[in-house]
Amino acid sequence: MFLLKVFKKMLTLKVALGWLILVAVGFFVFSVINAGAYKQKENKQSYSLVKYIKQANETVFLNVGVQSIETKANNTTIPWTKIGIPLTEKKAVIILNFEAKLGIKKAVDVAKLSENSYKITVPKYDVIGIALDKKAPYQLYDASGELLSYSTSDIDTGELVTKKLSNAKQKDYLKQYKDQMNNAAKAYYQALFSAIDKNIRLTFVFAE
Repeated sequence: MFLLKVFKKMLTLKVALGWLILVAVGFFVFSVINAGAYKQKENKQSYSLVKYIKQANETVFLNVGVQSIETKANNTTIPWTKIGIPLTEKKAVIILNFEAKLGIKKAVDVAKLSENSYKITVPKYDVIGIALDKKAPYQLYDASGELLSYSTSDIDTGELVTKKLSNAKQKDYLKQYKDQMNNAAKAYYQALFSAIDKNIRLTFVFAE
């Protein structure tokens, strides 16, 4: 009888210990899941900070609609050399549609020559900004790889787009469309001053 009582007590103790372990494991799993959910919620948060507010005297005289086809290729090279390994090329072809905004970033200088005559000095033209086409801004036309290109790094199309859309890349349009911008500037300021006095005469000087 004594042994039977001892056995029952041991059995009861094991059952209680088992329940205790089960509860502890459950609490641990619940804590891990909650921690993961909380972390995921934190990752979805975003913050923005206004760094500065600056008054601008920018005036757009011309919008140039551009469609550009860009091609880039990567090769795996022989280590410590720039020699490409045959059949390892990866290539991407993208089509970009955007609008280059051309004009001035500074105010014009207005000098009075006589009672109804003024000289308008227009500062040097600049690229005001780039605006992607709203309907079809970017299209990956082709992405291909040769037989042994599995180890070649993929084309970073995002970097390719960013470089093409930089203001520095659009500087050529300033020379190409200078005459059109001159005419647009004349029409803009002529209309502006004519609203004040229709008899005002304007002389234009364009910075080089």
